[in-house]
Amino acid sequence: MNELMIMLFAPLVAGFIAWALDVRGIREAVGVLGTLVPLGVLAKYYSTIAGSNPEVVTQTITVGGFKLIFQLNTISWYFATIASLIGVAMAFGMVSTSRSSYEWLFALMSYTGVLGVFLSGDFVGFFLFWELMTFASFMMVLKRSRHESLKYFVLSVIGAYAMLIAIGILYAKIGALDFGTIRQALYMDAMLGSISKSLTALVFLLFLTAFGVKAGAVPLHVWAPGAYSEVDQSYTAFFSGALSKAGAYGFLLLYILMGAKLVAALGIWHNHMVFSYIIAWLGAITVVVAGFLAVLQEDIRKLFAYSSVSQVGYILLGLGIGTPLGFTGALFHVLSHAVFKGLFWLVVAALVLRTGKTRFEDFGGLAEKMPITFAMSLIAVLSLAGIPPMAGFASKWLIYEAAISAHMPLVAGAIFLGSALAFAYVVRFLYAVWFGQRPSDLEDVKEAPLPLLIGMAILAIPNIVFGVAPGLVTEYLGKFLGNPVGGNYYKLVTPTGTYNALLVAVLLVFGLAIAGLIFIYGAKTRRIPVTNTYQSGNPVTEDYNLSMRRNFYRPLAEALDFWLKYSWDRFYERLAGIAEDFADFLREGFYNGNVQSYAWYLAVVLLILALWGVL
Repeated sequence: MNELMIMLFAPLVAGFIAWALDVRGIREAVGVLGTLVPLGVLAKYYSTIAGSNPEVVTQTITVGGFKLIFQLNTISWYFATIASLIGVAMAFGMVSTSRSSYEWLFALMSYTGVLGVFLSGDFVGFFLFWELMTFASFMMVLKRSRHESLKYFVLSVIGAYAMLIAIGILYAKIGALDFGTIRQALYMDAMLGSISKSLTALVFLLFLTAFGVKAGAVPLHVWAPGAYSEVDQSYTAFFSGALSKAGAYGFLLLYILMGAKLVAALGIWHNHMVFSYIIAWLGAITVVVAGFLAVLQEDIRKLFAYSSVSQVGYILLGLGIGTPLGFTGALFHVLSHAVFKGLFWLVVAALVLRTGKTRFEDFGGLAEKMPITFAMSLIAVLSLAGIPPMAGFASKWLIYEAAISAHMPLVAGAIFLGSALAFAYVVRFLYAVWFGQRPSDLEDVKEAPLPLLIGMAILAIPNIVFGVAPGLVTEYLGKFLGNPVGGNYYKLVTPTGTYNALLVAVLLVFGLAIAGLIFIYGAKTRRIPVTNTYQSGNPVTEDYNLSMRRNFYRPLAEALDFWLKYSWDRFYERLAGIAEDFADFLREGFYNGNVQSYAWYLAVVLLILALWGVL
C-alpha cells in the first residue's frame, strides 16, 4: 500500500485496535504509535516536497465508482504536519487524562478525518473525510454533554448541507469533482461568464457557511465554547488546534479554486476584492467579539474556548486581506495558534486532572506545586498574547503588516484590539491560577503526570523555535506564495517594517536577568491577602467584591451590558423553538389519525403529479 494511505489510515486503525483490546497500557501504546506514524511519513517526504525541485506525491483509489485523489504538496504537507504534531501531543496527553477506549477510538478517527481533508484532491474525498472528522468529534462531545453535542450536530449539519449543495452546483456546471479540473474550468469561466454572478455568489455563500461553521467564525461559533469545554481537555488540544484549521483550509481552497471567478463575479470595491473583503471582516468581527466574551468568563475552559474562536479570527482576517503577505501571516498563524492553543488546553487538562476545578475563584498559588506546568503555561501565555520572541508575535506581526500594506486601517485596529483583549484574559489566568494565596484544599496538588508533560513539551518547543527563528516558517511558505517576506531565519523584512527576533530575544533575556537581580537583591516585598479587592469606583459592599479570582472584569461586563443582552445562542434557540412549534403544528394538522383526511392527501398528490405530466 502507498505510504500516503498508511499515513492516512494509521490513526484510524490504531483507534479500532485500542478500542477492541481495551487493555490499560496496550491501549495507550497503540494510540500513541498510531499518531506517530503520520508524522514519520511526513518527515520522510519533507525533502521531496520542500526540496529545490518540489514534487507532488499522488495516490488514487476507487471507492464505489468514485475515483478519490490524494495529494501531498507544499500546502497539504504544511497543514498535515501541523495536525500531526498536535495529534502526537494530544495522544501523550490522553495517556494521562483518558481512561476510555471509546475516547481513543473517536479521537484517532477524527485525526484520520482531518488528514483526509488536507490530502484530498477532489470534493468526494474532501466531503467524506470532512464528515468523518465531524462525526468523530461529535461522538467525543456526546460522551460528556448531550446538550452541547446537539448544538454542535445541528450547526455541523447546516454546514455539511451547505457544502453539499455548493459541490452539487459546481458539478452540474462543470461536470467534474477533482480540484484541478474545477480550478481550470472556473478560471476560464471568469473570462467567459457562462456561470451567472448570482449563482457564483450563492456558491460562495454556501462555502462560507460550511467553512465558517468548522472554523467557529462569528456568528456560526455558538457550538465551539460548549464543545471545547465538554470533552477530554487533552482532546480539545486537537479539537481546537487542528480541526478548526480544516475551516481555515477550506477558505484557502476557495481562493485556489474560485478566486478568479469570484473576482469576476463579485468585483472590486475600494481596491479590495469583494469576496476577500467579506472574509477579512468576518475574521475581524470574530477576533473582537470572541475576545470580549473570553475576557468576561469565570471558567478557564470557557475562557480558552472563546479565545480559540478569537484566534482563528486572525487566520480568516489574514486570508481576507488577500495579498501574499496576508496569506503568509495567516498560514503562519495556523501554525502558531495550533501550538500555543494546543499547549494551553494541555495545561488546562493538567489543572482539571490534578485539582478537579475549573473556575478562577477556586485556584491560586499553584506555581509552587506545579512548576513545570506553570513554565509551560507561561510560554503559551507569551505566545498567545503576541509577546516577542514567541511564535504568536511573529504571525500576528505579519498579519498586521499585511493589513497596513493593503490600506485596511480598521482591520489593523481589530488586530490591535484583539491582542489587547488577549493580554487582558491571559494575565488574569496567569495570576489567578498560579500566584497569590493558595486555597487550603489545593495543598496536596501534585505536578502533572510525565506523559502529559511530554505532550506539553512537544508544543512548547515550536513556540520558542519558530518565535526566535520565524524565517524557518516564512521560507517554507514562500515556496508557494512567492517569497513576500525577506530576511533570514531570525529576521523578517516586509515592505513596511523589519522584525529581528533573535535581537529581541537577546535583549529580553538580558532585561529579565537585570529585573531578576533587582527583585532578589533590591525589592521590598509585602504579602497581600487573597481577599484584597478593588471596587473600580463603586461603593464597597459585600455584594460588589472584586478580586483577580472573582468577577475581576465585572465593571467591563456592566459597561457592555447593552450589547450583552443580545446573544447568538438565544437567537438560535428562539429560531429552533419557532421551527419546533411549526413542526408540531404540521404534525397535528396532517397526522391527525383520520383515515378520510389521509385519502384526501393522496388524491391531492396524485392530482398534482397528473397536472405535471408525471402520471
